[in-house]
Amino acid sequence: MRWEFGKKKKTSQPTPTSTAVPSGNAAVATISTPRQKEATKPAQRTTVASSNTVASPVLTSANAKRRETTVASPPDRPHHEHEPILGSKTEVWLGRAAFFLSIIKSTADGAGLVPLKGACEGVVTILDAVQAVTENRSAWRELIRSIKTHLNAFQKQLDQVGINDILEEVEPPLSGSVKEYQDTISELLADVFAESGITDSDIQSNKMTLQGLVRRVGITQLESGVIRDYQRRLESAKLGILQSLLLYIASSVGNSEDSSILNELKIVELRHTPRPRECADETRRDVLETCKAWSLDVDAPNILWIKGYPGTGKSAIASSLVSELGIKRSRLGSSFFFQRQNSRATTHALWRTVAYDLAPTVRKSLSAKMRTEEIDLATPSINIFFRQLIHDPLMKIEHIPVEQSPIVVIDALDECGGLDGHRSVERKNLIRTLDIWSKLPSNFKLIVTSREESDIARLFAQTQPKTIELLAGDSTDHQSTLDIRTFLASEFRDVVVGYETLPADWPSSGVIEKLAVRAGGLFIWASTVVKFIATGEPQSQLRQILSGKGVIGDMSALYAQVLHTSFPVLNEELMQNLRSIFGAIIVAKEPFTRSSIAGLLSISESAVEHTCRGLQSLMEYRDNLRFHHQSFVDFLLLDPLDPGTSASEFTISFIAAHEMLTSRCLKIMKNELRFNICDFESSYMRNVDIPNLQSRLERCISPHLFYAARFWTIHLEWNSPNVEILQAVHYFLANQFLFWLEVISLHGLVNRGVNILTTLIKWLKKHGQGELGAVADDMPRFIAHFSIPISESVPHIYLSTIPFVPKKSPIAKLYNPRYPHTLSIQQGGDSKWDSNLALNTLLGHAGVVWSVSFSPDGRFIVSGSDDRTVRLWDMETGHQLSTSFEGHSNRVISVAFSPDGRRIVSGSDKTVRIWDVETGQHLASLNGHSNVVWSTAFSPDNRRVVSGSFDKTVRIWDVDTGQQLGPSLEGHSGIVKCVIFSPDGQQVISCSDDRTIRIWDADTGQQLESLEGHTREVNCVALSPDGQRLVSGCDDESVFIWDMKTGQQLGSPLKGHSGFVKCIAFSPDGHCIASGSSDGTMRLWDVETGLQLGSVLEGHGDWVRSVGFSPDGRYLVSGCKDKTVRIWDVETYQKPVSPLDSGSGFVLPDDQHFVSRPNTETSQMRGEKAGKQVRSSPEGHDDCIWSFSFSSDGKRIVSASADKTVRIWDVGTGQQLGASLEGHSQEIHSVSFSPDDRLVVSGSFDNTARIWDVETSQQLGPALEHNGYVTCVAFSPDDQYIVSSCSDKTMRMWSVAMGQQIGSPLKGHTGWINSFVVSPDGQRVISSSADKTVRIWDVKTGQQLGPSLEGHRHSVMSVAVSPDGRCIASGSADKTLRIWDAETAQQLGSPLEGHSDRARSVAFSPDGRRLVSGSDDCTVRIWDVETGQQLGYSLDHHTRYVLSVDFSPDGRYIVSGSYDRTMRVWDIQSLKSIGTNFDDGSHMVNGWVHALNSRRLFWVPASLRAGLLRPPQTLIIGHCLKTRLDMSKFVHGEAWTKIRGD
Repeated sequence: MRWEFGKKKKTSQPTPTSTAVPSGNAAVATISTPRQKEATKPAQRTTVASSNTVASPVLTSANAKRRETTVASPPDRPHHEHEPILGSKTEVWLGRAAFFLSIIKSTADGAGLVPLKGACEGVVTILDAVQAVTENRSAWRELIRSIKTHLNAFQKQLDQVGINDILEEVEPPLSGSVKEYQDTISELLADVFAESGITDSDIQSNKMTLQGLVRRVGITQLESGVIRDYQRRLESAKLGILQSLLLYIASSVGNSEDSSILNELKIVELRHTPRPRECADETRRDVLETCKAWSLDVDAPNILWIKGYPGTGKSAIASSLVSELGIKRSRLGSSFFFQRQNSRATTHALWRTVAYDLAPTVRKSLSAKMRTEEIDLATPSINIFFRQLIHDPLMKIEHIPVEQSPIVVIDALDECGGLDGHRSVERKNLIRTLDIWSKLPSNFKLIVTSREESDIARLFAQTQPKTIELLAGDSTDHQSTLDIRTFLASEFRDVVVGYETLPADWPSSGVIEKLAVRAGGLFIWASTVVKFIATGEPQSQLRQILSGKGVIGDMSALYAQVLHTSFPVLNEELMQNLRSIFGAIIVAKEPFTRSSIAGLLSISESAVEHTCRGLQSLMEYRDNLRFHHQSFVDFLLLDPLDPGTSASEFTISFIAAHEMLTSRCLKIMKNELRFNICDFESSYMRNVDIPNLQSRLERCISPHLFYAARFWTIHLEWNSPNVEILQAVHYFLANQFLFWLEVISLHGLVNRGVNILTTLIKWLKKHGQGELGAVADDMPRFIAHFSIPISESVPHIYLSTIPFVPKKSPIAKLYNPRYPHTLSIQQGGDSKWDSNLALNTLLGHAGVVWSVSFSPDGRFIVSGSDDRTVRLWDMETGHQLSTSFEGHSNRVISVAFSPDGRRIVSGSDKTVRIWDVETGQHLASLNGHSNVVWSTAFSPDNRRVVSGSFDKTVRIWDVDTGQQLGPSLEGHSGIVKCVIFSPDGQQVISCSDDRTIRIWDADTGQQLESLEGHTREVNCVALSPDGQRLVSGCDDESVFIWDMKTGQQLGSPLKGHSGFVKCIAFSPDGHCIASGSSDGTMRLWDVETGLQLGSVLEGHGDWVRSVGFSPDGRYLVSGCKDKTVRIWDVETYQKPVSPLDSGSGFVLPDDQHFVSRPNTETSQMRGEKAGKQVRSSPEGHDDCIWSFSFSSDGKRIVSASADKTVRIWDVGTGQQLGASLEGHSQEIHSVSFSPDDRLVVSGSFDNTARIWDVETSQQLGPALEHNGYVTCVAFSPDDQYIVSSCSDKTMRMWSVAMGQQIGSPLKGHTGWINSFVVSPDGQRVISSSADKTVRIWDVKTGQQLGPSLEGHRHSVMSVAVSPDGRCIASGSADKTLRIWDAETAQQLGSPLEGHSDRARSVAFSPDGRRLVSGSDDCTVRIWDVETGQQLGYSLDHHTRYVLSVDFSPDGRYIVSGSYDRTMRVWDIQSLKSIGTNFDDGSHMVNGWVHALNSRRLFWVPASLRAGLLRPPQTLIIGHCLKTRLDMSKFVHGEAWTKIRGD
């Protein structure tokens, strides 16, 4: 009979019944039917009523185990005429038994595979009883065994990952196959029941027990032929099911909603690449059959290696196997064919292709991971790709029949990696992945074909694959000769078809036999012969072959004969073309097309095509040029390492080929490189902003020029110097360097540019070309120094580099005169490259680089960034080794290598992650912190990781298990900024925002000690290699050295930075410390003396976040807020040098003092013997400038600094007047001239105020003592008293004449008094405080006048009073300014908003109409007092916080003092409200100077930014290289191309 499975009658269904089967110890489960589309009521739930009645055996699929489902009656079935054995009563029984056993299925089981498995179980239960019958027992046993095998196969299909998704979408082909199997089972049961005498009444009574059923069917007697026929039908149906399922799965990928995401796996360039020809019919059958048998042998190794000499037909066999094994037709699998000349056929492309072809089995999970970017399709790490897309998915579907298991064919493994072969990274990576494949279960099959090269042989000697060797030459077996004869006969039949005059049996069997023997087992010999014959007149061509001499299988003789026949007249021009084309194809670093090779070799494209047509029997030429077989390359190439290599007239020297390409590359660049090669119209746009940039590149930069620009030095390496080459190199260096940079910039290869030039420099030095070498030496420095403008904008290769190249640079001498119409340096600028210039700048991160570290072997650098990635870089080349290690959901703040170099730890979003360095694979996530992880480090034994977090805890983790070891280390009251292990691993050291450093026992978690001394947040710690000294960096701009045994600070803090010390590192020998700061610099310190070594390392354009030494101590790596990683050569800094040797200088006549002149052009006077600084620098303060004051005539400024000095300056010249006023022992926060300019008062954090005589620079009288930090000081207008404010929340008044306090302190504020000002009439004092208020005080009574001025939301940082005393202005940490009525204490108007950080200082103009403010956002702003509107643009020239601002007495100038150690004088009369040029309102962002309309004007090197005099600045006082630009000839925007003066 036949069941209409899955079909439902539209009439109402009978009430569901419930039956049960006692099946030994098996549990009882219920089964569901399909949902009824027309159902008007839900199906009823059923339960087990009895253990003695017949029912379905247990379904063991995962879904059946997990759910109880509803049961409904079977659908009506049509009556079939040809069912003589089965009557209506049997149908009823089957309806209640067999149907319940096998046919009922839910909608989710639409293909019927789940109930089909149930049917098999039920049938096995019944037929086990039939076996008891003696007659035909063996036939029954074989039938049962088959059904059990099928049952197992179906179960394995149900166990596949994603099978439920597939079954939900199954199409009719699968349903039809299932129905055929179900029909066969039904008929088998019908026969059994009929033979057993089971009748309708037996079934309808519904009382038959399992035991009774077994007894009845046990007497069944079917003929063995009938039984075997059922077995055959079931086997056929089973294969149909599995093949249908396979085909459905494969086809469903392209049609599913996941297809778009899975299509990303495809390599578009390889999609239509044809695979090699298959073996001719009836050839290689022995090999193919052996391979097929191996593919079905689950006990055989999972790799089959087909090896043989070139030309033995390995690729044809591989191609045939794709068909023979039914790959992607009846069996899941993939194939990939490497070609030596195809650069796109990479190892990466291999596994992407395989991943796509195997994707059907894991479609849902794979697409989901790709959609959420858990899988990085862009990663060049083959190991990562293999594990994510091949290894892991396969391991999830290991339960699969061997005849269905995936099989992959990889052809020509030896051609992976191109000419570099086993030396290439591609080949090494592929070898690694094949090794991993060998460890997969044996039912995942891989076929590899290759020559027996050393690295491949080593791999397979270890993995022990099944091996088939294809013999050739004298060892050729008879079968190979027969196969070649068959192949030749088949191919010649195709030749004959094209000629009416050739007989059908041409050539004769004797000729074919002769050719087959001469082939010597080499199918490539036979194939080449046939192609050669087909390209000319067949009989003539055949005679040429037969007339040839040579040993059996002599490919060289054949190739020579083919070439001579194809080109009978080899004139000099043709021979030169042949050799050039052959050589270029062989040594090229990427494949050529006909047009690109014609352009590179300067041969007409028609001549190239003509030559290629003559070689069509040997090469492909319609797309990329490539030879049909590697053996032809072997024939052409003269091995430079093998003197015995025989040469012919066609032989090419490998070196000569490189020399030829070197010459051609240099000529191409000479002819095609030009200024503004892509015709950019404006200098205001970045490369990425140019519309249709790609089409411009294709139009303006030919493929052969692009090739030449990238690879010319690689070919040059093989050259010995000659006049032609040296002249060409000289021409490039002297004329085309900047043009070449345009090509490099436009293709995003600036990092690579340094390596290209480094190769050139090595070649020049190797061959003693010192003069050219000196010019070339400058070029990597040029790229490193100007990497940002070069990489971002082609016009700025000229506009932003030519003006700033050091004057003594050979590049300046060569190129500057050619570009006269640009800005020039009128004053200052660099005279030579900094000796501390970074060796390389690594570009790639899209956010702040928070952390960097060298690998233990010094070969790699790891970095972590705001862009949420971890990146790995090659130290030598600067290339990123893979795409980002991604997984963190927030910025990556910490990265570090394990001591064995095998793993990387990173800290970020509440998690610590561990990565495999080699594969990039994410190994583990350590979860436990409740806030961002700020710092991580490995223990010396690689087994533990320590982490510090925003959650104020330190945690220690087991690397192998990922579990936290012991409780969290708690004690810090602030963010834990840095954690490290001691060298012996017994202690953990942490530092925190709470200003402490804590030492913990790494095993017990107990705190051992707390080191205190820093006055602000401690950001970083590092231990000396011997563990004896600890160094720490702090926001107080200092570096401390500690004795680990005593916990005591060693010596004085190391001072020099003008910003927070954010990172620190010990050199490997323990003699040197490196520190990085928010001032954008790095400094090296001598551990023993505490003195700075060498000059400051400058180049970063923002905060330096991380530093680290290379293992040999020669290099320093730094990560910065400017998104770059830089590498510095610091070897010379650590050699024993005089502590005074920070620059050039001279010894004074007294032989006691040395005056040094560092690179910053400042001078310091030091004691020659002691090496101590004895006089401050006359160029500026050595620390931030907290306060300044104008003299009454506006000609002088007095300033106070954190360097503990007071200095007086000439406003006109910027020169210091007289000696510094020294006496304070701590930072000086406030200073003021007396009204008559004779005296100066200063207030310091040493709790004193001091009065100074301006003329003598001497302190007058004793210090005025306070009970806390003195925050502000000022004279009264009549010079009679001084007012001071203090951190004790009070103000005091002092008699100038007596030096005594007058009256009691003014009290009322509840927080620090940050600032005050005395009213113009001297009757009132107005103060601002951290308590968010401004208060007005009566000088005479000391009482507060009126209510407090309230409105600010945070600390009020500064206060000012208008000249008429009627208005008060205040600036606050809430980023706003407010103006108040001094009489009513009411706020006037709305807050003045614009600053993006604390408003630190405010001052009124002399006419009271304007207000100036300075902020922590590094800007100075001018406001209209009446309207509250900002006037003009913000002055953003300071690089750090603006701490103090004021107008000059005449109102013409503004002066600002900053944390960057400078004071700047601004001519406010030149301010304009709008502007498009440098002179009218430019601002700087990351080194780029923008006009007010935000157009980019030019880029400034970091070393010149602080001292660049940009309008409206007229003067800079302080430590910086003052640089003034001449803008008179500067062309930009649409006029930029006139830079050459054309």
